[in-house]
Amino acid sequence: MSSVYRDPAVAEIYRRVAVPTHFVRPARDLVAMMPVGVGERVLDVGTGTGAFATAAAEAAGPSGLVVGVDRAEAMLRASGARGNGRRIVGETPELPFANEAFDAVGASFVLAHCRERSSALAAMARVCRPGGRIGISAWGPMANEAGRLWKQTVDVYVDADQLQAALRAMIPWEEWFYEARNLERALADAGLTAVRGVTREYTIEISPRDYLSMKQAGVEGRLVRQLAGDARWNSFTREIEAAFRTRFPRAITFVRDVHFGVGTSR
Repeated sequence: MSSVYRDPAVAEIYRRVAVPTHFVRPARDLVAMMPVGVGERVLDVGTGTGAFATAAAEAAGPSGLVVGVDRAEAMLRASGARGNGRRIVGETPELPFANEAFDAVGASFVLAHCRERSSALAAMARVCRPGGRIGISAWGPMANEAGRLWKQTVDVYVDADQLQAALRAMIPWEEWFYEARNLERALADAGLTAVRGVTREYTIEISPRDYLSMKQAGVEGRLVRQLAGDARWNSFTREIEAAFRTRFPRAITFVRDVHFGVGTSR
């Protein structure tokens, strides 16, 4: 399956729904933890629609420079480039930048998707100056009622083991990063110093309609559609929409945990 993030419709859902509800607050917190200073040069790896890049640009100010790199042009187009921001098509480990080009490098919810997380971090370290900071974030494993209802319904339509295997192929490090200490371990293995980690919880409020549009457009939703086939997918969407209308007649409110890791480049 090709990357869902290359689809302009998916990019628009992320820009409109996922970023404001799920990504903005963790991005701001990661920028503050690193921290990003006024006038600094910052790279956002796997920028998507630019939650981390936007927060970094606010911190760096007009005299700074923030570059977002992503392999999905649709996501870059959805983000746009404003103020001191630039957007470039590219991906790890072949980052198209000179050694030590940046004061700070961030990867917000990205490393779980990389085939080779070690190579991705090595590339980030290469383009970060000595004494610069590298920061990463990843979702924790905290379950919630909406996610459980989604999974219960999905399991009726596709084989759970087959779906899990397909998810691991698409997001190979997601479960590994569920362990908070693994973010610190990854940064230390990349040769960073003064490594520190923290976990924070975020309360998310979202409409049932937006929640389902986000889930259906994401990697798991696309895999469910692929495994189920069109007829069963249509049945699934009708059932899941009815189930969410019954369980969540207004808004969905739940908590998600996010792990952060920050280290200093040698």
